Amino acid sequence: MKRAALLVATTGVLAAASAAVAGDYVVVRGAYYREASTRVIQPIVEVERESPSGIDVGAHFLVDAITSASIAAGTAIDNVFTEVRDEVGLRVRMRWARSDATIAYRYSAESDYWSHGIGVSYGRRFWGDTGAVRLSAGRGFDTMSARGRTPECRPGMSAVTCPLDSWYAGVNYTQILSPVWLAQVSYELAYLDGFQGNLYRAAPNFGYEVVPDKRLRHAVAARSAYYFPQTGTGVQLFYRHYWDAFPGGDDASALDPWALRAETVEGRVYQEVTANLELRLLFRYHWQNHAQFWCDAIAIPGCYAPGSTYYSTDPKLGALTTKYPELKVVWEAGAMRDLPFFRWFAGGSFEVSYGYFLQTTSFGGAHLLQAGYRLPY
Repeated sequence: MKRAALLVATTGVLAAASAAVAGDYVVVRGAYYREASTRVIQPIVEVERESPSGIDVGAHFLVDAITSASIAAGTAIDNVFTEVRDEVGLRVRMRWARSDATIAYRYSAESDYWSHGIGVSYGRRFWGDTGAVRLSAGRGFDTMSARGRTPECRPGMSAVTCPLDSWYAGVNYTQILSPVWLAQVSYELAYLDGFQGNLYRAAPNFGYEVVPDKRLRHAVAARSAYYFPQTGTGVQLFYRHYWDAFPGGDDASALDPWALRAETVEGRVYQEVTANLELRLLFRYHWQNHAQFWCDAIAIPGCYAPGSTYYSTDPKLGALTTKYPELKVVWEAGAMRDLPFFRWFAGGSFEVSYGYFLQTTSFGGAHLLQAGYRLPY
């Protein structure tokens, strides 16, 4: 259930962020995610105000309404269960001649999961604004509880609530290679300490799942973008390599229980159809191996040996492949300027996109529909 919400939230927030080029604006967006046993409806509102003094303020609010038919949602039997998650965020940015600094706070809450996050970043431009570097850092504080039972947050340690602390750092460098060619490289590091499983998911013959409580996550990525002025066509290519590990070695296992590796490749084509209409075609391919402690206990119930330290039936920790094609349409609404009532929307732009998420897990395929409107003011 949270995996579906994360997919919708990530896609929606990144889309909203990409629209926030400069100036004052308000964005209203909605997303709908549907797979065989899960539905997610997510409305989002985002606003930003730029000040002549160089101090800018932005905020966002979103709601996840998640309906899932799953025991992992916390119900006693496999029936329909609805969860609502609210999130609010605030950011303040200060701009100078060739640099800027941002501080942001985010709070998310649902009936059994609460999350606080704070982040800071600093950016600096060089070489006549053709190069830019950005440094980022963040800290997360999550707390979760289980309905109807006292969970074991760590093996042999029971508590009413289970914590998850996280630390994040990243660096990104952007270089303009020509008036129509741009390249980026980045590195991200995250350290997680605390409960990282699902409080309701169980493994056959073992009971509720137990996963390693520490995780060090790395990711390196590169992106290149090129624009063909003659045809009004833009192309982008993105590559990301991910790996993780149990930091410092795990005394409970002779081998690293994580050692998960993943590759992601994404291509995008942007095409100007008219002065007010743009199409975007996206395709993303993702591959990963399985976490070293994981085995498919649903297909092979006895694959975990008696006395195993860690065990889970989470398909996201297994080997998987996903494919995601998407078509997006962006329309500048200037043509509505002479129409009664609709002229109020003429200064903004409408977006609608549809994508289909194919995956090799038991969740099956999923539909993702998004629509939004951005209005400068």
